[in-house]
Amino acid sequence: MGNTIKKEIKIGENILEYKEVGQGIPMLFIHGAFSSGNTWRKVIPALASHFRCIIPEWSLGGHKIPVTNNMNLDPEGVADIISAVLEALSINKTILIANDTGGAYAQVFAAQCPQKVIALVLSNCEGFEVFPPKKFASLKTMVKVPGYMWIMAKLFSYKPSLKWDMAFGLLSHQLTKEELYEYYVKNFSENKHIRENFKQLALGWDPKYTLNAAEKLKDFKKPVLLLWGMDDTVLFPVELGKRIASIFPNATFIAVDKAMTYVQEDDPDTFIEGILSFTKEHQLERISEVL
Repeated sequence: MGNTIKKEIKIGENILEYKEVGQGIPMLFIHGAFSSGNTWRKVIPALASHFRCIIPEWSLGGHKIPVTNNMNLDPEGVADIISAVLEALSINKTILIANDTGGAYAQVFAAQCPQKVIALVLSNCEGFEVFPPKKFASLKTMVKVPGYMWIMAKLFSYKPSLKWDMAFGLLSHQLTKEELYEYYVKNFSENKHIRENFKQLALGWDPKYTLNAAEKLKDFKKPVLLLWGMDDTVLFPVELGKRIASIFPNATFIAVDKAMTYVQEDDPDTFIEGILSFTKEHQLERISEVL
């Protein structure tokens, strides 16, 4: 992804950056809060050999271009943004790949627009009553405290703090503090407008959205793959992953050893192999009507 040129999508009065590489069936990637398209950098080259990979910089706290307060960042609003991105790119149907908070938004979107989803791939993420996970539930309250976002920015600027459990230490074995800063929190730390976007995002977190999606997705009969990091024992433990898998009539669950929340960072090879085997089994590269 290093040499891929960034493009832009206009959504209302806002700009979203994205990268696109490969050809074939569209595969849309949804990262989590504080994250960016960089989280997929280890898996995109292999997947782009088979699919048209679209990697947006969603406005979830790790993005570079701030959005206005007119952009709705509650979960249904984010689902609407996903739909707007597909429309802007003239994509009728896509395979969704989502991780962390992105998995919650993917579930809400799939529940709202099942006709636009060919298949759904989730790795460690929210579901049911877990939105956000208990470890970070206080963020919804703390972001409203004057000065708290500034304190967070300063804390993240002290790179050793990024490996603490209260920051990003529970998310990945492999990421260094330098990578966490550069690929994840740099824009949050350096831009107060990005922090305001994140505040709006965090205020919208509520399990009512994931519980409602879970109820609707009982009728989602398309293929679903869950790639679950087994070392994620605090945020999204395996019990939650298996409960999410149980929602879907046509789900495959793969346990990924020695991976935490960011499976794509900790074990990109298993992540790639799991998706390619899944798409081959369901012949997803041959669905000509979406091209």
